Amino acid sequence: MMINLLAEELDKFRAANAGEAALYAMLGFLIVFLGIAFLIFVIWAIGKLVPALEAKAKKVKVEVKPAQEETKPQASVEDELSDEVIAVITAAIAAYYQQENKKCDFTVKRIKRL
Repeated sequence: MMINLLAEELDKFRAANAGEAALYAMLGFLIVFLGIAFLIFVIWAIGKLVPALEAKAKKVKVEVKPAQEETKPQASVEDELSDEVIAVITAAIAAYYQQENKKCDFTVKRIKRL
């Protein structure tokens, strides 16, 4: 009985002509092509979406104030840097970022000697 079933299936397999095989091949190629095109589109969309979201997040910066400011001992006049030194440090940092061709988004609030 099993041999008869196998023989029937073999006859069906042999009955498939070249046109039907070509149709199945084209259908397979089409499905694979559409799948790859979909993946390319998804990766492209993510590539456009992520920088836009990062730019939006940079614009919406929330400044958090500490609950209690710590009391720090006052620095003596000798420990503070002169305005010329602060200007030189800021200019050096700006020149470095200009060399790297990056946008310079920094502000110097305090320079403390270690």
